[in-house]
Amino acid sequence: METLAQTKHHRRKAAACQDCHRVFRHWRCRNNHDWAEAENSCSVRVCPHCCCRRSRVLAARIDKFLVGREQTALRYVVLSERSQVNIAKGMQLLWESWSRLRRSVRWKRKVKGCIVALEVTFNAHDYTWHPHLNVLFEGEYFPQEELTQLWIEATQHRGEIVWISAVNPGTTRELIKYVTKISDLIGNADALDRLLTAVHKKRFVRTYGSFYGLSVADEENPVQGHCPDCESTELIALGRVKPQQVAIDFNGVLRVERPPGDIRKDFLESESFRPGLFLRHKYAHREPPQRDRVQLRREYDARRERADKQALWASWGAAPDSSSEWA
Repeated sequence: METLAQTKHHRRKAAACQDCHRVFRHWRCRNNHDWAEAENSCSVRVCPHCCCRRSRVLAARIDKFLVGREQTALRYVVLSERSQVNIAKGMQLLWESWSRLRRSVRWKRKVKGCIVALEVTFNAHDYTWHPHLNVLFEGEYFPQEELTQLWIEATQHRGEIVWISAVNPGTTRELIKYVTKISDLIGNADALDRLLTAVHKKRFVRTYGSFYGLSVADEENPVQGHCPDCESTELIALGRVKPQQVAIDFNGVLRVERPPGDIRKDFLESESFRPGLFLRHKYAHREPPQRDRVQLRREYDARRERADKQALWASWGAAPDSSSEWA
């Protein structure tokens, strides 16, 4: 926080980053699944809380997206260029090289789709930045020698490292991780200022081809808007919980550990809770509400009864009186 407060252009983010993940709200779905969500997420790229949650939520999405796919067709690739003094220029050159690679004939012939994540490392001794791409692609076998040659041509002979390996259970965690190692920037306000300026409103995760259906549009501050266990959108907001009562699991979900008596008390005090009535999450898709068939039948019968009474009054040549018990 001290280093962030010393930056020239981003010092205002220090207060928001310091208060990040200090207040949590307990949520429960109709199926009695409990979890918590932070009510004050700063979304700063170097915030350790937001980085950890961002990486775990996106990794869980990728794992779910890859279920049922042929594991032998998945490959993990690391692509990098020479280190640059200007981080913004280095990131621009890297993305331009990536565009030339994915548009090449040999890449299109072997790769069906992929997801790409940008990562940046900082060398404090040389004061240089080393951006590189972590790629998870689906397709045919790609020899490393052929891929290295393609990458060197795409980078106009600036390419340095090309690493390719099979996918293992920890690949998605390696693919979607921190933007940079925060420990390398501690005490260096100028480097942190340059990094935050370069990554402002930049997308770090992109999908192509068969991975296009994977949702990463909110990768800066991913939200769920539904129950993380059953994906229900019928939710109830319970009371606030302390940070000591919250723990993050392997899928990036904040789990709540509270005494049952406190939860029952929140149920009684919550004005939003009624039998069979739950709040919809503010990020949930607004779908038409599912109404009870019995209630719908009662409303239909009531409308029919009112229509019959109005027809009876009309046959008598008089208008129904709204104050009458027959209206």
